[in-house]
Amino acid sequence: MSAWNPEAGYGTLSPQGGGEEVAVGLAAFPTDGEGPRLDEAFSFEVVIGRDGRKQAVNLKRLPPAQVSSALREATGGGWQRVRQAQRKRRLAWVAGAVVVGVLAAGGVSLWQAKQGEVPAAMRR
Repeated sequence: MSAWNPEAGYGTLSPQGGGEEVAVGLAAFPTDGEGPRLDEAFSFEVVIGRDGRKQAVNLKRLPPAQVSSALREATGGGWQRVRQAQRKRRLAWVAGAVVVGVLAAGGVSLWQAKQGEVPAAMRR
């Protein structure tokens, strides 16, 4: 598994011997209760879909022992992509919290400034 978009339910698989990546949809995965994971090894068949593109079907999970060390080293960037995406999400949360804090502080200071003003209609 070289890429997976959980929101859309599709991703790509890279053949172990190299070659063109193949599209795969959620329906092609085994119904064993486990979702797809990056860098997981599968056996699969390639067919031409209705749209004329290659797609993987009849996926079967391979035990970790069947994954060669060369493949593990070649695809090791997947975990780095996952960690990088997690860092980006954390950074987005922190940035959002900072923006909310700044807006709240500005609102409080404006509110306090308005509390000291007397409307023109009430002045004598």
